[in-house]
Amino acid sequence: MAPKAQAVPPKDIPIQPVERPILCSPYMEPDQHWKYDTVTGAARREPGRRPASYWYKTERTGSAQLSLLAQEQQDDLPLPNLLREDVRRWREADYRGATLATRELLRHWAREDRGRRLFFGQREAVETIIYLAEIRFNGRTSRLRFAPKVTEEDLARLLAGARPGPAFQLTRNAAFFPSLIDQPADRNLKALRRLCAKLATGSGKTLVAAMVITWAFVNRGISPESREYPDVVLLCAPNLTVKERLSVLRPDAPGNYYDAFNLVPTKWQALLKRGTVIVENWHRFAPESPHKDGDKTHAVVDKGPETEADFVRRILGRDAMERLPILVINDEGHHCWRPKPGTAAGTGLTGDDKAAFDDDARAATVWVGGLDRLNAAGGDVQGIAFVVDLSATPFRIKGSNYPEGEPFPWIVSDFGLVDAIESGITKIPRLPVQDTTGRPDPRYFRLWEAIRDGLQPGEKLPGRSGKPKPEVVWREAEGALRQLAGQWEERFNRIRDGRPGVDTTSPCLIIVCDNTDIAEEFYRRISGEQVIETVTEAEVVEVLEEEEGESEEEEVTTGKRAKKPKARVVYGQGEILPEKFSNTAERKVTIRIDSKLLAQAEAGGSG
Repeated sequence: MAPKAQAVPPKDIPIQPVERPILCSPYMEPDQHWKYDTVTGAARREPGRRPASYWYKTERTGSAQLSLLAQEQQDDLPLPNLLREDVRRWREADYRGATLATRELLRHWAREDRGRRLFFGQREAVETIIYLAEIRFNGRTSRLRFAPKVTEEDLARLLAGARPGPAFQLTRNAAFFPSLIDQPADRNLKALRRLCAKLATGSGKTLVAAMVITWAFVNRGISPESREYPDVVLLCAPNLTVKERLSVLRPDAPGNYYDAFNLVPTKWQALLKRGTVIVENWHRFAPESPHKDGDKTHAVVDKGPETEADFVRRILGRDAMERLPILVINDEGHHCWRPKPGTAAGTGLTGDDKAAFDDDARAATVWVGGLDRLNAAGGDVQGIAFVVDLSATPFRIKGSNYPEGEPFPWIVSDFGLVDAIESGITKIPRLPVQDTTGRPDPRYFRLWEAIRDGLQPGEKLPGRSGKPKPEVVWREAEGALRQLAGQWEERFNRIRDGRPGVDTTSPCLIIVCDNTDIAEEFYRRISGEQVIETVTEAEVVEVLEEEEGESEEEEVTTGKRAKKPKARVVYGQGEILPEKFSNTAERKVTIRIDSKLLAQAEAGGSG
């Protein structure tokens, strides 16, 4: 009789790709990186800096489609890689060709004895923007003694939206090539000059904005007649929450970043405050109603359509026309985009995908359309000197009719997520990989796909493209969530115990949900907090007393009516680490942020 086969224990897969993810100092240019084999996933340490690149999906054909519809491929970002070399030589040449103020600011920000040192990725992003705006755009390269890698001919082509010279390696898509302009579909409108700094979430994009503003305002304060350096900066935000966060960029705001990070030498602090920083949501770019008077709308008011001059004054103030051109900084700049010219955006999308795209497209159209109007306000010159986009994900979205995931062509610097992890700047992601099935590819690697593909008919929402019910998602994801929570707790306890040599950075558990309904379900189950509608016993008695002895006519006259249920927050025990994750009236440790809550906040509602 053959011996009974023994069960093969599941493979012990690490919760992070390598034992030691952090290789570099956050304050120095990376000099090594991890390189991962695309087949086996094995990592090896490589000397030098990781090239600026991005990942995209290609459709497979033939029999491969039966098993996997798409595979990921990597491609370089040619312009950021070439500009890295240019900017590095410029830095080593002590920023030759720049103004004295610019050179002093850049040295000030790079000092190692600062109380709060600035990350290399932040400084490089600002150096690149300044290098292009002050040196390249204004033809100062003749002052430089080194041969620039990006030629003058290439730069002229990039600014004209034409193909660059042979130095550039074109990417997978022949239609994609670097260009520093964003041309409206209406060729009668002037193109926007755009520079995008790609920076990982959590690596300090707001501080980069503060440094760019400092550079512009200090140089303009020293040379007040110059139009090379704007003294008005318009900060555009995608929602109310971001707008409030950006208030630290107003020089006169309490706790502003200029003071907090010692960005401005004492002798120039007065110059900084001469400039104007305006923070607005994209919503403000929509044409104003002819019935609006100040902050109120009246049916009897009819001012007629808003003129271009009215629009500019409403956004920039009464003296704005005299202060053009301005500098625009788009926070989360990937929300500001145009569809491919000559195409109908959103073609082929259905259901939730179509609804989500329509929301994105509406915001993008209003946002970029507002910038076009401001740019046109300058008459024969640009109303906007240039636009700085700050984003962790500056890529085309599905429905824009560009290849999904294609990068914006005006990306000029790149310090992405893996670079930020390897420099110890952002938190290290963990994977819930322990699996008792014995399969080599645990289901938790592709949890959402596993849930969606295994749905039974009664577990789907009606009329929503077959998406799962929120309670089903919770049921299927709970195991993975408990694993991640266990990793979080282990880390938390190590910090609490204060062992010598242990990093004291607080762990953070972030859960990303497909939609707001699922987010609400997870929040309720984890935090133990929920909103219920109730009518108290006292209110019921009050209603009954009002009704007694009153005729229908009296009730109409007095305006009394039955009490509506009131929404109130109740707190209970969460289902995951309740002693640590449950909310109380006095302590909020679990928070929920989603588009529904943001929309309610922007509309002045409650959520």
